[in-house]
Amino acid sequence: MTHKLNITALIIIVLAVILRLLGMLEYPLHDPTEARYAEIPRLIIETNNWIMPPFDYGVPFWGKPPLTFWMTAISFKLFGYSAFAARLPIFLLATLMLWLTYQFAKFLQQTEKAIFSSIVLLTTALFFIASGAVMTDMALCVCVSLSMMSFWYALHNPNPQHAKWAQYLFFVGLGIGLLVKGPIVGVLVLLPLIIWTALEKQWQLVWQQIPWFKGSAVMLMISVPWYIIAEIDSPGFINYFLVGEHFKRFVDAGWHGDLYGVAHKHPRGKIWLLWLFASFPWSFIFLGSLFSWPLRKNKHLKLQTLTQSSWHRYIFLWAITPMLFFSLSGNILYTYVLPGLPAFAILVTELLTLRFNIPAIMQSKWLYANFIIPVVAIIFLGILYSAPESLSFEKNQQPLVEIYQNTSKSSQSQLHYIGRRLYSIDFHTQGTAKRITHNALNLAYLHNNQTDDYIIMPKNQFRSLSKELQNACDKVATYRKYILLKERT
Repeated sequence: MTHKLNITALIIIVLAVILRLLGMLEYPLHDPTEARYAEIPRLIIETNNWIMPPFDYGVPFWGKPPLTFWMTAISFKLFGYSAFAARLPIFLLATLMLWLTYQFAKFLQQTEKAIFSSIVLLTTALFFIASGAVMTDMALCVCVSLSMMSFWYALHNPNPQHAKWAQYLFFVGLGIGLLVKGPIVGVLVLLPLIIWTALEKQWQLVWQQIPWFKGSAVMLMISVPWYIIAEIDSPGFINYFLVGEHFKRFVDAGWHGDLYGVAHKHPRGKIWLLWLFASFPWSFIFLGSLFSWPLRKNKHLKLQTLTQSSWHRYIFLWAITPMLFFSLSGNILYTYVLPGLPAFAILVTELLTLRFNIPAIMQSKWLYANFIIPVVAIIFLGILYSAPESLSFEKNQQPLVEIYQNTSKSSQSQLHYIGRRLYSIDFHTQGTAKRITHNALNLAYLHNNQTDDYIIMPKNQFRSLSKELQNACDKVATYRKYILLKERT
């Protein structure tokens, strides 16, 4: 790799990292997902309940295991409550994921391809976004990848000591994954492994090289104690989490049993369309290279060419497993494809190498395709800094909360909000805001206390208030579809 290309690769990496950090600082917590997953760790600290994370005061959150919430809570302990502190653990996990991808690609291929694979992963749309978003998916991606990589190392690493470590890291990844998202980690790992083992007829090798009994004990020791303690602390959790979240949500696209949100109903098979855009721009480059463009030496590049060796087939199965599995479900999110993206990045690199027949992929013009997502991020941040209020972010109420905090003169002031729960208000007021119903807001409610009442509510609901109630409030500020009112004194 020439000095020039070394510099180009470094510029791409530094630019992408800086832009992601700026986004973490400037982009507000998104309601409901990010703000909810930041509010839960804040409640953990306030209530000192580290066993079963609270969804609200006195309400347990049965929807996810606690590991990512613990990480965010520790970040809050160290750096205070902020959007950046909420996102920092995810950013660090993404950094770990890039390092794991580089090391694994280097083991399979060569240094130049490993660098290119890591940059492809970094500049894939979903990975770039998820690397600084408060969600559990990046942690799941790390766990799945750790297990998939360790399995291959355990079978093929020539260093016996390294292979021994890998045998148990395979189960460590599964155990931690059970504390991140639950049994889905086993599905996303074991499904491609079973198919690959069957295709390669490697049952005996896999049985001999992987310590299934001792390793499973390690996995269970990591994860099961919390499940037992959580069920004792909050009876009913295991039934809801295993039966509801992992079975009913999967088979019923319109499942109404979700205690914390709504079902994400989509036609079955739509996960492939979501993958197409989540993997942008590399999904289009991958498909274009595979099915359309002629090779220099051969007229066509067939899928069989890309799965010509055992490790090609292994990576291919890992990359497509999230889409294969979630094709059977209509209750999906675009983030579900994330665990397959590290393998997809390695696959893209290998495909481009085969496509152009070059000795080192870093000498390819495709290196410059890695600038696409950073350029999009630059445009996005430019809009964020310069856009008028009409282009501001509606799904976060931090601006109105800050106006309330700067406007209220008395420690006796109280902020209320009307309508559905807005986690960003709860987070930015440290849980002091009170949520009330539209019908509960009346003159008696305003006047029967000793506080200066402030209210955040949708503009269209304000127009439906009685004239007396409208006249009893002053308009302090508006933000997109919401308005901040103050009780007139």
